[in-house]
Amino acid sequence: MFGYVLPFKADLKVCQWMAYRAYYCGLCMQLKDDYGFVPRLLLNYDLVTLALTADGLAGTEPPVRACRCMANPVEKHPVCGTSPGLALAADCLVLAAYYKAADDVADEGPARSLAARSLQGLLHRAREKAAARRPDVDAVLAGQTGAQAALEARRSASPDEAAEPSAQMARAMFAAAAPPDSPHREDLARMGLFLGKILYYLDAAEDYEKDAARGAYNVFAVQGLAKMAAWEEARRLCRLCAGELARSYSRLPLAAATHKPILDNILYLGLPRSIAQAGQKPSGAREPARL
Repeated sequence: MFGYVLPFKADLKVCQWMAYRAYYCGLCMQLKDDYGFVPRLLLNYDLVTLALTADGLAGTEPPVRACRCMANPVEKHPVCGTSPGLALAADCLVLAAYYKAADDVADEGPARSLAARSLQGLLHRAREKAAARRPDVDAVLAGQTGAQAALEARRSASPDEAAEPSAQMARAMFAAAAPPDSPHREDLARMGLFLGKILYYLDAAEDYEKDAARGAYNVFAVQGLAKMAAWEEARRLCRLCAGELARSYSRLPLAAATHKPILDNILYLGLPRSIAQAGQKPSGAREPARL
């Protein structure tokens, strides 16, 4: 998936970094408990922010235990127990992965399309379970996957239009972090909307060369931009979206004190840093946070 929504580790206290790490590992365990082994391979950092936001708004601080896992079989490390936020993030990750595979079946070449079809088959039962838990999110993702295919088929040259399906998918996920009658649901939805746009722009710029080489749709290529111009435009659009995202986030009354400094770090420092550094390294050299 993406992996741009990361904390700026150097500005976190040790206890805050350990809490973030515990959430990341907790999401991995939540995926294992709810969906088995395969979805754990799709774990990414972006959904941790959704879990932290949902639990922070609800005032939920899950229990933390020390344990070993397949990634760290020798040394014990802190892992969050189950929580509503982690359950939401796990469900959304499964749904997002399934529909991303469905999109790749249509878009990719024969070999990658076959791999995507295989992944879609492996996730079929997990997607059914997640859809039963989050029918509203599933309906949005299914509809927006079709919308994405349609705008790509007509080769839209509008970055805003091209990013809209991804934005609506993330909007649905973040809106699900609060009950339907919550006064904060709209701010959560706007957070997701602008985050989805950011991820789309950065992903499109990162895929520019690959898409151009095989003649696949890329909104920046359709605009006639060269590679470096595509990165500059992506960063410009992302900075605009990051400001709106931060505005909506600032209105949320986070009740869990542990979560706010971590989310502040991610959204005010980590995400802007990811945007600023995007495209500055050779393709494929982007470094994830090390856990």
